[in-house]
Parts: sequence; C-alpha cells; structure tokens
Amino acid sequence: MGKTKITFVSILLVFIASCSEEVTPTPYSYTKVFTGATSKTWIVKFLEQTLDGVVEETFNVSCASDDEYVFYANPERAYKATTSTKKCSADEPDIINDTWSFNNASATVTMVLPFFSLSGLPFIVREAKKNNMVVEIFLDEKKTSSYRIHLESTKEN
Repeated sequence: MGKTKITFVSILLVFIASCSEEVTPTPYSYTKVFTGATSKTWIVKFLEQTLDGVVEETFNVSCASDDEYVFYANPERAYKATTSTKKCSADEPDIINDTWSFNNASATVTMVLPFFSLSGLPFIVREAKKNNMVVEIFLDEKKTSSYRIHLESTKEN
C-alpha cells in the first residue's frame, strides 16, 4: 500500500508541475524611455531655476545648445556626451564616454552633463516620456533651490 501512495503522489506532482504556467522574468522596461531599443539621443531644450518649488527663471545654456547625450540600452549602460563646437569651459572634451544608472527607489538618473560637471551627477527624474524628459538637481541641502533641465529626444535606435 505504501508503494502505491508514493507512486500516486509522484504522478500527481508531475501532473501539477506540467500544468502550471512557466514563470519567465519580464525585463525592466522603464529605462527604455531613456534608451529606446538600443540607444536614444537627447538634447537640452532649456533650464528652469526654482526657489521653494516655484520657477524663478527660464533660460538656455548657449554653450550646451549643440551638445548631445546618448543613453545606450546595453548591459554596461554606456553613455556618451558630445559637446560639439560650443564649449562651456576650455578644458571640456569633445566626447565624454561614461555610464548612466537609474535608481527606481529614489527616481534618480545619474549621468554627465558637461555644463554642470565632467563626472556623473544624480538628477531626480520629474518626468520621463518617449520624447521629453525633465530632471532636477538641487543646489542646497535643504532642497529649496534647484535647476530643472528639460530634455528632448532627437533620435532613437
């Protein structure tokens, strides 16, 4: 009798396992807004300076008006900033190859914007859509003063 129970339980387990739906992980797709399928190029449209959450001034950074920022959808999360002909400083390189990262818990994307810094800075993602993105960086510890950078996608691969 014991042998029959074991066989029946074994058959039942095999049947249940074969009938269950296979679980396949879904890749994280939110970052595709930044990268497109393989890469996406962004430009800065304008900046806003805020004080206590209120926009105080809207302006352009003329030396960054021809810069391009490319996010790649590869496992290394490659990132390229091309500064073109208009330079914000004499030591600014033509091309900066770096990486980008995104932290979902804090909604921050870390990237290089040469007119701020030649190394990656964490920007809060305020809005991210297919063709537009708004990121913000605070200028003080109390988070009362910030810059909001409005980016537009110009090319997607």
